[in-house]
Amino acid sequence: SSRVSLFAERTCSLVNREQVRSANKETLLEIINNENLGEEQKQDAVNSMVNMTNLAEQEEAAELLLEAQGFSNIVVNLTGDSADVIVPKEYMEDARRAQIEDIVKRKTSVPAENIVITPLEGESEEKTSP
Repeated sequence: SSRVSLFAERTCSLVNREQVRSANKETLLEIINNENLGEEQKQDAVNSMVNMTNLAEQEEAAELLLEAQGFSNIVVNLTGDSADVIVPKEYMEDARRAQIEDIVKRKTSVPAENIVITPLEGESEEKTSP
């Protein structure tokens, strides 16, 4: 069924995201624990870890609220001041996209113009401003 494949794709996206974060965290911990590096480099690594944790918490908050509002199988991926939101194709209609965008905006503080909503299957559809 397509529901199973959507769930599998979402799970794969989440696992990949966590693997990348885990590798980044490991690298940052090595920097923090390296006695040969200066305090400034160590502080930069600590700041990066804090930022990574904040982004992860915002992604999870957005995904949980989306799910509570009836939107399932959505992945929110934050990078700095932008958000990539991967959704099942049936959520690509304007009214649902507007709801998704509003929730992501509220939970992440990413401005609407920096939120890109992409269908799980098929071509990417950039948000177009009115």
